[in-house]
Amino acid sequence: MKKSLGIFASLLVAATLMAASNSTAQTAPAAAESIDKPFIHPKWSGVWQGTLDGVPAVTLTLADDAGEANGTIVFHAIKNENGHAFSFSTEPHTLIQPRVNGIDGNTISFQVRRGNGSSEILNMAVELRNDGNVQFSCSNCGPEGTKAELDRVQ
Repeated sequence: MKKSLGIFASLLVAATLMAASNSTAQTAPAAAESIDKPFIHPKWSGVWQGTLDGVPAVTLTLADDAGEANGTIVFHAIKNENGHAFSFSTEPHTLIQPRVNGIDGNTISFQVRRGNGSSEILNMAVELRNDGNVQFSCSNCGPEGTKAELDRVQ
């Protein structure tokens, strides 16, 4: 049943994209069109993790249980004392306004609220690579932003 629903969802997404491109072809070049939808493609359902000194530093979980992109990201503060790395603080976040972007749908952008009671919104994105891993970026997490490679773990 689960596989049938996945196939149905994929066909529905493909039909929607084909209909959008057909209507776009009459009014504008297809290259100008991009996906900016709250739904998630099955390739995005999963868990990715980045490590620092062999210890999990960030874990991103994405799913489409409600037919839309949703998920969580957890940041772990890492200390290295006497050659032993460990996590000393964990900060979980629910993704705010996750969106599948781009013509190929290989980027998801989202926001999270900075921790410790701050109201500051951080702008983040992940880009799916051919090997199934993702390039994570946060454009306003520090003066130069933040980038990290996350490996698919599930």
